[in-house]
Amino acid sequence: MNAFNTSNPEDKKKYRRLKRYWKLILKDSDSLDNRQPAYHSMFKRHLYAQDIIDELLSYDSQLKLAYEAVQLLHYYRKKKDTDGFFSTIQTLDKTLPQWFRKKLYFLKKYKQGVQNAFELRYSNGVTEGLNNKIKLIKRVSYGYRNFYHLRDRIYIIQGLIFAPTEA
Repeated sequence: MNAFNTSNPEDKKKYRRLKRYWKLILKDSDSLDNRQPAYHSMFKRHLYAQDIIDELLSYDSQLKLAYEAVQLLHYYRKKKDTDGFFSTIQTLDKTLPQWFRKKLYFLKKYKQGVQNAFELRYSNGVTEGLNNKIKLIKRVSYGYRNFYHLRDRIYIIQGLIFAPTEA
């Protein structure tokens, strides 16, 4: 994206499009909303989500290769195919940047953990969600006088303590 941050107006347009729609590139291609086109002011026409991605990928060949590799990894993750997942990482295109390949090679270091994540249905998502909610309470509250007030607030928000209602 930063390669297009130049004084050239055409490059600036590409830069702004990439900056605005980068999250769309990270999405799994199966979860894109392609039911009906929507108007996008940066393209000045109605486009499907897949059309936007195709346009953005046409800007750079390395971005297209990286996108295809990540989509293939998404596919193997959904199918819970660890062999295909790690063989894809092993056979990454050599034209991809070294820093990109290095990040994916890093997963090989934790191969057993990745295999467990594919095969087992356990997750720490509930715990992470609760931690996020507690951090949000702390941030919004600007501090409580003591810990017990913070604890009570967490219990009330989680629905573990019910506030008295007027009869």
